[in-house]
Amino acid sequence: MTTANEINKPATCKPDTRLSACLLFSANALARAITAIGDEEFGRFGLSYSHAYLLCEVVDQPGVTPSQLSETMYLTPSTITRLVEKLELKQLVRRESEGKKTLIYPTPQGETLRPAIAEAQQRATVRYAQAVGEENIQSLTQHVFRAARALGQEN
Repeated sequence: MTTANEINKPATCKPDTRLSACLLFSANALARAITAIGDEEFGRFGLSYSHAYLLCEVVDQPGVTPSQLSETMYLTPSTITRLVEKLELKQLVRRESEGKKTLIYPTPQGETLRPAIAEAQQRATVRYAQAVGEENIQSLTQHVFRAARALGQEN
């Protein structure tokens, strides 16, 4: 007997495995699939998705501190430092010291990439929506983020 889920599955879906019920396995499989799309879209102008999102934050908030970026992006300070260093090497951001604080500013070259990043974000979103369903993508995103925040608070 065929179930409603089997009828609604696109023909290109891989069959479920015994690991499909494992959140750790499923979340990582989702992350790999999403990351591959993001890497393809943002790679068109030589950035990973992490670098692109960080650059957007710096362009949108000139003078942002690494600790603010760490909170906004849910990344450790050491990861933020590595991302900023890479963007500095590409001459997309610059750091300035103000007393004990470090402030991060976009360079003119970094600012010019902002529209391309927005287009890449839009293309990636369209691809996610095509795969998951337009009506599901926003709900899925909200559920995943809430789960990530809840699990992150446990640590």
